[in-house]
Amino acid sequence: MRSARLRALGHEAVGAVVALALTVVALRHVIASARVSLLWYDGDSVLLPLVVRSMQAGDPFEWAMSPALFFFPELPVYLLCSLVTATPQQALALNGVLVLLGVYALLRAAANELMPAAGRPARIAVSGIAFAFLTLLVLTESSASATSLELASLLLTTTYYYGVVLALLATAVLVLRAVRTGRASVPVLVVLGLVAAATTASNPLYVPWSGAPVVVTLLVLALAQRVPWRPALLVSGTVVAGAVVGYLVRIPLRPFVSLDPSTYVHPDQAISTLGFFASLTDVRSGTLIGDVGLALMLIGVLLAVGGTVWAWRVRASRTVLVASALPVVTVVAVSLGVVAAGSETPRYLEPVVVAPLLALIAVCELVRVAVRQTRVYRPSRGIRVGLAIGTAVVLAAGIAVTPSTLRTVRTASYAPAACLDRWADGKPVVGVGQFWTVRPLATYASQNVRMLQVRDSFQVYPWLVDLGSYRNADPTFVLVGSGDVWPTSVEDQLGAPVSVTHCTGFDIWDYAGTAGSATLRDRVVDSAAQVRRDRGF
Repeated sequence: MRSARLRALGHEAVGAVVALALTVVALRHVIASARVSLLWYDGDSVLLPLVVRSMQAGDPFEWAMSPALFFFPELPVYLLCSLVTATPQQALALNGVLVLLGVYALLRAAANELMPAAGRPARIAVSGIAFAFLTLLVLTESSASATSLELASLLLTTTYYYGVVLALLATAVLVLRAVRTGRASVPVLVVLGLVAAATTASNPLYVPWSGAPVVVTLLVLALAQRVPWRPALLVSGTVVAGAVVGYLVRIPLRPFVSLDPSTYVHPDQAISTLGFFASLTDVRSGTLIGDVGLALMLIGVLLAVGGTVWAWRVRASRTVLVASALPVVTVVAVSLGVVAAGSETPRYLEPVVVAPLLALIAVCELVRVAVRQTRVYRPSRGIRVGLAIGTAVVLAAGIAVTPSTLRTVRTASYAPAACLDRWADGKPVVGVGQFWTVRPLATYASQNVRMLQVRDSFQVYPWLVDLGSYRNADPTFVLVGSGDVWPTSVEDQLGAPVSVTHCTGFDIWDYAGTAGSATLRDRVVDSAAQVRRDRGF
């Protein structure tokens, strides 16, 4: 008994180590490519480091978020990462590693539900194959753009909705558990309801990405008499109830929400949205590696469709059918939803690269069962040898890139912030700037340098920013980025600066002691106070 337990732990350890190696390979690729700017220096990506910095400064927690609040699970996870790391780059990298390992853990749980008759090594191997498929997708993505069809690597970032992706997989695992056992146990329903409620409260994308596809899939299969009605209704009802509770929780959280999700819906732009995504596909297919990425995405969708047809025709187990059909419904719902909403935001298609991983595991189970039913079946030494070679290659790659990855993460620095620090020379200073210029500098500058986010009119820009940091602020300089747009020039609004200091990508316009400084303070502080009053802070 003890030897069997140790053997099981050994198998799981090998699977976990392989997943870690794949994760390190994926992280190394991202930080060695232009995509590192999206991981560490993008205006959206630095949100959680800014939250931690604001908390360390003792500012009131008066954040103006987007419709996504990032309260669960993003903020708690990042806080833990920041406690055991020394820099935001290190914390963001560790967070990305934990997310990918979380994906593997959920795929491993899904394999347990889909392959109960298979041996543990087979379930671990299939989970690893699905995770390797996701890693391959990450390796095809290397641009610095957040508005591209490079979706898999977004999982490594903290603000491109990884929480909803993990909730999608967790929900699927719980659904498969209920379907496999033929009854929805109280623990399963409680956990499912909590996942739905907490995720929806933090990010309402849970409903179109996970909640609605689960309900549609279960009810359709129940009508077709392929899934028992009782667990289908109980699970569907729990998901709906959890989502409703999540929306109710958002009511007292309304001061933190900058825009209502309905403002993202523009049905009249559906045709132009089709053209937009067609152009993104053209851009993605402009290189060989881009073609590979698109091919992998298509393979994932085809696996889901093919697995659904196969499972339906051979009357496979209901868990395999659900695991194949749910990704199909998810992909269709998300794709049609983005077009119908007139949204030109590619990251809303992220489930297209994640949900099919469940179908990949389901197809592997279909293949296993089909082969075992043939008279010529023999345990294939070739498959075992192939898996052993693949495992060795992955481990070797992980070991090879780990030192350079750790060194890059440990020594990462943001050169533009160093220029700002040199200018400040250790003095406590407060400045302002536009969103894309000021946010990475606000994250990586020294603690004596504080930055406030403003519009081109020097009114506060209440988007992913702590309004509490504007209280009694006294800004004396302006950062003018090379990519900023100022319809009315800074000098026309504030007068001539005392000096202008040039840094890579931006200039520092110093207004200390001038009439422009008083104008700056009045506009910034007063506009922020008005926004705080409007929000009820």
